[in-house]
Amino acid sequence: MAPRRRRLEDMISSMPDSVLFIIVSLLPFKEAAQTSILSKRWRFIWQATRNIEFDERHFVKQDEGSEENKENQRRDFIRFARLWIETYEEPVIHKFRLAFSNPANHALDMQVCIGFAVARQVKVLDLDFSVPSWNEMSLEDHQAALFDLPLLVYEDYAENLESLKLFSCNFLVTKFKNFRALKNLSLGWIERFRSIVEAVLDFGLEFEFSDCGQILYDFLVGVCYIKALTICSYILQVIPTAEECLSESLPEVELLTLKTALDAKEFYGITFFLNSCPRLETLSIDLTAHSRIFEGYNIDLPLDYHDFVMSKPFVVYPCVRSTLKVVEVKGFKGGKNELVALQYFIRYGSVLEKMAISVSKEEGPAGVFSLGLEYRQKAMQLLQLEPASPRLAIENEIAR
Repeated sequence: MAPRRRRLEDMISSMPDSVLFIIVSLLPFKEAAQTSILSKRWRFIWQATRNIEFDERHFVKQDEGSEENKENQRRDFIRFARLWIETYEEPVIHKFRLAFSNPANHALDMQVCIGFAVARQVKVLDLDFSVPSWNEMSLEDHQAALFDLPLLVYEDYAENLESLKLFSCNFLVTKFKNFRALKNLSLGWIERFRSIVEAVLDFGLEFEFSDCGQILYDFLVGVCYIKALTICSYILQVIPTAEECLSESLPEVELLTLKTALDAKEFYGITFFLNSCPRLETLSIDLTAHSRIFEGYNIDLPLDYHDFVMSKPFVVYPCVRSTLKVVEVKGFKGGKNELVALQYFIRYGSVLEKMAISVSKEEGPAGVFSLGLEYRQKAMQLLQLEPASPRLAIENEIAR
């Protein structure tokens, strides 16, 4: 065995540094550091790794010593991280992880560490400012998020970021549009979401379809305590690409606004939100907003079996059966998809009390009035249906 081992060691040692840099970058950061004891040559090889992890738990013993000792250990950790940053020479890194439970007292150091990663076009960024002693089963054991994601992350090299993990780290939702390459998003210990009452998610400026449904799903899970939610057509088209899209991920939403064209490509996105909101009371369908429908993609979901289209649907969504009381429609024109969607709510809305339909104000050759009359006549077809709810009143302009 000894000769074989020596031959293996000789073979590795004969490799150029550039190859060894790649090898050491494939190792977890702690294991890469351990290679420094192999030989003089390996002493500094690991410092070229592109997989960097600064984790205070490698320095701070949570179950030992006083708070003063722990703070001294944290300072040792900060000194190590700063020294590493000052001596690192590689222009690009792949993954950067920073785990630190006391960021408020070391905010500048946190900014320096994060700035170091962003300046080297990091693709995988993992920031964890949670306290190791927090109990995941008890929200009362921890405080609100302890750190704010620096603005430089949104602005500098934001288009390079492919994976983002934020634990106990606040962020600006409106800035996420800068993360055009983002494929994975993980959120945790973001207590401030509990105070959010309303969220408006509008990606109306997107010009191309992308399989980012899982990212949007993970974000929605993070804001699951909101009461009112506004969703655009882009999300309705993309969300079905998520791996998980049938759970009740928005249990507190009572008001849902859909900016939609009620195009067939949006139907399964609507299904997702109706399934996700078991306490929904008011559904507002806004047909006046500009909706870009993305052609040329296939989410492999059969439209012929969608609940809106079938004469006897497979499923009556829980909210439609138990909580939905009001459906509002703005910009109604009486298209086929509009009619089948509204027919579904009338036929299966067991507790539905009100359907308010406002026809489109789009001008026709003979002016607004001529088209408005045509739209009202189409809406009158809905009055011929037998509603599931005896209390349903269809009111609006269609009665004129």
